[in-house]
Amino acid sequence: MSTAARQTLFDDLWRPAPGQALPARPLLLAIAQRCGQAWEQADLAERVTIRYNSRLRTSLGWAVLEECRVELNTRLLLEHPEELIPTLVHELAHLAVFRRYGRVSPHGLQFRTLMRAVRLSGRATHDLPVESLRRGRFFYLHRCAGCGYTFLARRPRRDCYCRTCGPGPQWKVLRAPATQEGKAALEQARQG
Repeated sequence: MSTAARQTLFDDLWRPAPGQALPARPLLLAIAQRCGQAWEQADLAERVTIRYNSRLRTSLGWAVLEECRVELNTRLLLEHPEELIPTLVHELAHLAVFRRYGRVSPHGLQFRTLMRAVRLSGRATHDLPVESLRRGRFFYLHRCAGCGYTFLARRPRRDCYCRTCGPGPQWKVLRAPATQEGKAALEQARQG
């Protein structure tokens, strides 16, 4: 059953409408307050910082546990405002679990119990179309300027040194898309 079709504890606070702006801080804190009451953490709304983050790409939101902060994806939530409340509550549940139990399984029993208490799904991922928002993935070929030793990595490595030459020589780094063609091109560069 979709979240939009199910009765939740937050239906009276905000319902998205076409073209409507995302809710401001007071409403976000009202949602946090309602969660805190349901989860017996009355001070949750006072302690949490909630903000929109336009730099998030494919996740709807994330919780920074040690800072008691939730960041929400502005771009995706503007396109899919019906996901705002489930996402915010999901991230608040991570904070509440962390405050009560410390570091435990992110979507474990404690998390799912809190989500059931507010009548929302404990699902860990969304199924929104985000392929166009993903950053390009690349392979990186690293070649030692001293001896020519090479290795492939999924990100540029600046923290390593050559097994033969030691920490002195510089690395030449070549980048190719993370496709079969890109990997083949790097293999060819490795040979030559």
